[in-house]
Amino acid sequence: MKQHIHRFFFAALFLASSQTAQATVSEYAEFYIPYQRLQSEEICLQKQVMEAEFGIPLASMMTGIFSPTRTLHQRLGMESEWKNINLLADSTAGIAWDLSFDRYNENGVYDYSFTLDLGPLAAELGDATEARQKVADRAKLAIIAIIKTAESMHRAGRFRVWVHFENLPSQDGLTGSTVYSGKNDWPGWPYTSSSPLYQAYVKEMIGKGC
Repeated sequence: MKQHIHRFFFAALFLASSQTAQATVSEYAEFYIPYQRLQSEEICLQKQVMEAEFGIPLASMMTGIFSPTRTLHQRLGMESEWKNINLLADSTAGIAWDLSFDRYNENGVYDYSFTLDLGPLAAELGDATEARQKVADRAKLAIIAIIKTAESMHRAGRFRVWVHFENLPSQDGLTGSTVYSGKNDWPGWPYTSSSPLYQAYVKEMIGKGC
């Protein structure tokens, strides 16, 4: 019942915000970030909560996905401290994003389109193979976090997300699945919960012990 109420809220919210561009409503909502475990070094997803001033649901959550966390680190015999564990916000440059469009379809499917700029991150890390690998991996983690968050909001089969990467560095000599620049709309293919490429990224990047 709780999940049905949660989904109804976002459906009503999306319709209201689509009809009235200036209408907003504040609510606590959940999103996902990737982090690395200290002992196993596996990359896992963590559910976070934020107070969002909604206009466009998934666009509001993107702010959380790409923001540093404030995670408490307990230290024996020393004062505890707060640190960021979000791998999508672990650099000075970060990953810039823009909403290209959103739309609601009569079949109940929500469409979103985002552009992510990897240029500042790539410039900060450099052109070495290890640096380019890190940028490509961050792009995959961005896709995973966005789709997992969209799935939490709308459920599988009820959303499509186009992601276009700008300034994607060369992937020559890198390991793992290819990251594609993508398109902002048709004829480019969107990501969904069942997208083979999304599933490949999850299998490759997210630890089995998570």
